[in-house]
Amino acid sequence: MINRVSTASQYQNLTSNLMRKQGELNQTNSQLSSGKRVETAGDDPVSSVTIQNYRQQLTQLDQYNSAITLANNRLQTMETAVAGVEDNLSATKQKVLGMINGAMASNDRTAFKDELISLRDGLLELANSRDEAGNYVFAGNQVDTKPFMQARDGSMDYHGDSQSRYAQIDKSVNVKTSLPGDQLFTDIPNRYGDFRPVFSDGAGGLTEDSKLHLLSATTTDFASAEEIGVSFENIETTDTAGNTTTTMHYSLTVGGNLVADKQPYDPEQGINYQDPAVAGSPSLEFKFGAVSSGDSITLQPAQTINIFDSIQDAIDNAERPTSSPAAEANLQRVIDDLDSGFVHMNQQRSEVGTIMQQVDRQLEQHLDFELTLNQAQSGLEDLDYSKAIMDMNQQMMALQASQQAFGQTKQLSLFNYI
Repeated sequence: MINRVSTASQYQNLTSNLMRKQGELNQTNSQLSSGKRVETAGDDPVSSVTIQNYRQQLTQLDQYNSAITLANNRLQTMETAVAGVEDNLSATKQKVLGMINGAMASNDRTAFKDELISLRDGLLELANSRDEAGNYVFAGNQVDTKPFMQARDGSMDYHGDSQSRYAQIDKSVNVKTSLPGDQLFTDIPNRYGDFRPVFSDGAGGLTEDSKLHLLSATTTDFASAEEIGVSFENIETTDTAGNTTTTMHYSLTVGGNLVADKQPYDPEQGINYQDPAVAGSPSLEFKFGAVSSGDSITLQPAQTINIFDSIQDAIDNAERPTSSPAAEANLQRVIDDLDSGFVHMNQQRSEVGTIMQQVDRQLEQHLDFELTLNQAQSGLEDLDYSKAIMDMNQQMMALQASQQAFGQTKQLSLFNYI
């Protein structure tokens, strides 16, 4: 039996084969042009899914790196501002030390006052610093609100909030990118402890040529702390042999009530008081330096200080004669406040530096991971050029052979044999 194959069927098979080989060659050319082995999911379904996952991770890394850039900009702006505050406080301290000099003339004190006002204004400008986006650096989350403004009485009011801004620099890593202004400028730890001294001249204040100063003042229960008054007095006692001894005594008032009257004062031990009539009552501990008979001092509860108020105190006392013991004592208190403020700013700057190091380390981790992902993606997606060229040559040869076979088949006809 003779099998017959129609001319149309042969033609169709040859055409399909020719088109398939042409398609394979076109795909190889496209891969060589793009440099990618996997251009569509149909090229390699398994690899395509993995490549897509790599791309998503790389996109997320780009977002984190952008957040790191923004965080670094904010932190650098904040670090620069805090460094400027340190310089300002150091310069202010030098001016106040110069004001304590008793040889200054009246014109000198006026000049020092003007310089203090200028330094105070410079500090205010630093406290109201803005970042590259125009946001206030030290306003907490109230970035559009000017944080510090001067009130009519000369005090500085804080209008921001007590929150910090954060930036997400990794899936589970958030870093602080701001410090609230109250934390920096109005909540500076009180160097003396839980109370601040208030000095005055004359009766109920410091005696002439007094050098009294507070070393420390603490309580075991600040919540119940009240204003305290301490006065000192030399008392003479005569023994049975007629010998006279002069010793320093102190009197103590708490909330306006006299609680200790003319008790012996030991400069080494200071003053330790606890209400004997109330079990478990708060204990008070005070230490002073250079006590003179007749000195009196008021202690007001305060665990923190406002550095602007301290500088304002220096301005208010600038033109007072340095012969005033209270003026000198107040200026010395300002110096103590500035020292405390400088240490506080240095600690805050150190915190910013620690955050910047953390951000830099995170960026390095991202770059390393990004390199690993790119290498893995390249291994799946990128084309092996040498193999692709060999494949293309083979495909071109196969295509040429198919074209020749197709051409010969088209010429076959029964009329050639008639």
